[in-house]
Amino acid sequence: MTAAPRPRRVLLIHGAWHGAWCWERVLGPLRVLGYEPEAIDLPGHGRSAEPLTDLHGDADAVRARLDAIGEPTLLVGHSYGGMVITDAGTHDAVAGLVYVAAYLPDTGETVMDLFTVPALPTGERPSELVAAVRFSHDRSEMRLYGDGVAGAVYGDCDPATQQWAIARLDAQATASFTQAPLRVAWNSRPTVYVVCTQDRTIPVWRQRRMAVHAGRVIALPASHSPFLSMPERLAGVIAEADPASGTSRAGRSGDADNKHAPTPATTSDKPRSNQEDHDLRLEY
Repeated sequence: MTAAPRPRRVLLIHGAWHGAWCWERVLGPLRVLGYEPEAIDLPGHGRSAEPLTDLHGDADAVRARLDAIGEPTLLVGHSYGGMVITDAGTHDAVAGLVYVAAYLPDTGETVMDLFTVPALPTGERPSELVAAVRFSHDRSEMRLYGDGVAGAVYGDCDPATQQWAIARLDAQATASFTQAPLRVAWNSRPTVYVVCTQDRTIPVWRQRRMAVHAGRVIALPASHSPFLSMPERLAGVIAEADPASGTSRAGRSGDADNKHAPTPATTSDKPRSNQEDHDLRLEY
């Protein structure tokens, strides 16, 4: 069997509220490892002059960039970026998928579905980010506010880095959290999930529940933002997820690194509550 071609190109997709800037510290280490990395701004984020769009518009933007690259590419998504690469990852140029503390949906699942179901397991903690999310008055956009953002998203970063990152956060379209991907790429592409074990935004138990869809799971002792707190180590993990290494596989797998991933829980029928204020209230 011929080995998969080494995807020298790496396309990095940021999560909600962020931009290409969050990957800046990872680019150099990836170049040292022999890759040609690129981080892009999704519409309405970072330096993008385009308006905010929804999940499908974000995926279209990634596909357009893959069209331009036209070479085997390792597609990496962080947090909400996992939703985007799930949809865009069926592009012919995609040689593999890497989810970094990311949402990894099955068919028909949205961020809200993955964030609220199942109920909080006994002894586990909920996301600390919820209290920091505020809706615009028409509820079309969400922003992050408050002292809790630093600990929830950048818990293992130094204070200067935390302040630098928080100052760059943008609005996020609410629709991006309520839509499901039109395609599910992990069924047909080698897929690796990087569990960040100190994550206080997407708790570890929830990451592992989603990671059952990946061919391989790699644990990283990081907060939700390893691209800022341990960029060299994250670059090494991304290189390790290279399908040319023979260790990442498509679809569900019995990989030894995945042995702690739980069986998907039964979906709860408990309805979400309606809130009149501008806080994001989620059930666990």
